[in-house]
Amino acid sequence: MGLRKKLIIVGAGGLGRIVHDVLSQDEEVTHKYTLAGFLDTRADPELPAELQGNVLGSPLTYRPQADEVFIPAVGDPKWRKNLLEPLIQQGASFYSYTHQASIAARARIGQGVFLTPGAVISTDCEIGDYSYIDTYVILGHDVKIGPHCMIGAMSFLAGGVRVEDGVALHPRTTVAKGVTLGQGCTVGIGSVVVKNVPSQATVFGNPARVIST
Repeated sequence: MGLRKKLIIVGAGGLGRIVHDVLSQDEEVTHKYTLAGFLDTRADPELPAELQGNVLGSPLTYRPQADEVFIPAVGDPKWRKNLLEPLIQQGASFYSYTHQASIAARARIGQGVFLTPGAVISTDCEIGDYSYIDTYVILGHDVKIGPHCMIGAMSFLAGGVRVEDGVALHPRTTVAKGVTLGQGCTVGIGSVVVKNVPSQATVFGNPARVIST
């Protein structure tokens, strides 16, 4: 077997720690990669002492090497997009973690995607690059998730839902069949979305209503 590539987590906050925990316990990952550390713009005070020395620098200035691959772990879609852009422009390689999710045969998964264990991805779904699908999320058939999205734990998206670039769905959201969530919108925790959400809007409630634009 050749030398293992280095796997670097972009984001050293709470989500970064979750991603690190999942990856470090997956033998398939640790057999193929060395968990080399984190990139972040600042030190996270909650990062355990044994990991503090593994913050390798800022993703805004880091120069990716040929033996390195990256996986995003930044919760806010706008921050994620900003922090990843310099790495993308330099041709960095990105890793997608899908090992413990249920994925239909015809589902299509982009690069740099993290599917948390327990996620269910139904037939003919698409998940765009650099998106994060949290624990026990269920995507119905033909759901399309754009890039840089964050889908919170225990959310359910019914068939044919469209989620555009940079959307943040907080936990326990339910989205009705065929609804479109516009670019950069935010859906509050526990909301029930029954109609389209405008781009950049924040909605909350049951049924969800616009509370901010």
